[in-house]
Amino acid sequence: MTEQTNTPRFCDNLLFLNVFKTFRIAVQPARLFTAFLAVIIIFAAGWLMDFTKTVVVSSQLTSRDLRMSRLTSSVTYPTELHCFIGAPDRVESFITNYKDRPGAEKQGVFEVLSGFCMTRFNQMVVSILTLKFDFAVLAVTESVLALIWAIKYHAVYTVIFLAFSLLVITVAGGAICRGAAMQFSKDQIPGITPCLKFSLNKFVSLFCALIAPAILVASLGYVLILLVGLTANIPYAGEIILALLFIWVLFLGLIIASVVIWALTGGTLMFGAMGYESSDSFDIICKTFIYLRTKPWQFILYSVAAAVYGAICYLFVRFVAFLTLVVSRYFLGVIMWTDAGQAQTIGKLDALWSEPEFFNLTGAVPNIVRTGTESIGAFVINLEILAVAGIVLAAAMSFYFSANSIIYCLLRKKADNVSLDEVFVEAQPPVQPEAQAVEEIAQPQQPE
Repeated sequence: MTEQTNTPRFCDNLLFLNVFKTFRIAVQPARLFTAFLAVIIIFAAGWLMDFTKTVVVSSQLTSRDLRMSRLTSSVTYPTELHCFIGAPDRVESFITNYKDRPGAEKQGVFEVLSGFCMTRFNQMVVSILTLKFDFAVLAVTESVLALIWAIKYHAVYTVIFLAFSLLVITVAGGAICRGAAMQFSKDQIPGITPCLKFSLNKFVSLFCALIAPAILVASLGYVLILLVGLTANIPYAGEIILALLFIWVLFLGLIIASVVIWALTGGTLMFGAMGYESSDSFDIICKTFIYLRTKPWQFILYSVAAAVYGAICYLFVRFVAFLTLVVSRYFLGVIMWTDAGQAQTIGKLDALWSEPEFFNLTGAVPNIVRTGTESIGAFVINLEILAVAGIVLAAAMSFYFSANSIIYCLLRKKADNVSLDEVFVEAQPPVQPEAQAVEEIAQPQQPE
């Protein structure tokens, strides 16, 4: 662990300005590499699970159409997910019409879901910077609906994938938040190993705190409210019992709504709490709930500032990656003049490497027949470009968790007047007497 010289804090009176330190913290190699590993593991798991292709796809549209942000009812929806978003009442008929259609190919759940959500994420970023907050809300809403589609129509796949992804995100997010907390509060830059070790030690507490809202909602909704609804099936007396217990149903519904709002707005503050405190699950939940209840406007201010600043930083990182690919491809094109094999009228460079797009770094896949060596070369090049895209996603992930660590620290300062430089530091193990004696003997004696 290396230490940096303490710098004066000019932002203590205007705490929200501390949010603009996030990017410098997020792009530290240790934070970025941790997020990159998490992205690789999650995407690798998704691609492996996509060997079972179960998503019904229309064969009438091209791969470029699959990435369209808006599709009207005048065209055929490319996948059952798009149909679920645009016309949920037509999903069953869509699946029935296209699942056995000649020439129609099915796709993996992860491929469809990740592509759809990435498109909406990019739309949300652009909408925030253009102050079109209604489109940003729409992008988030459609992403949530996409997750509902996956759970409803591909339940087993989605539950397994989400559970695995939550495990990975818990470890990686905890490590990133720990590193961000140490750098923001102590001006120290811990490496990957101590942060991951700290996160693994706190894994059970953080994981239990994260799933607690879901367990509470399931308990109230699927147990208590369903029991009340079950009694309503009793002939004649059921409606009377339901009417008498209806106020209880509304009360439980209010609790469920409050838990959902709290989980969606401040649930990620639990990562920040874990990075700063030596807390168990109950303490993490209590602190984040109290800070959100007592300082809601400060939380909104910090979150809006982080969202706008994060959108700018994300587009900057994506622009650097896009410019890197464009420049590299241009200079390759200057010297590569040969055509592709199989007697095609297309350049070898175009056969090996599709032209990148700003929001699709891998580019559109060309519909060509490659030779064996061209297929190998294109596969390796595509993997390397996917790694570049993974770095962009890792930067966004690192920024997200780093920002939540800083926001938690600022809320703690506002609510409890805790100094910004106060963070839990694990006690160092005491030096053994034998080791201390050996160290003293090894040291040269100084003349008196």
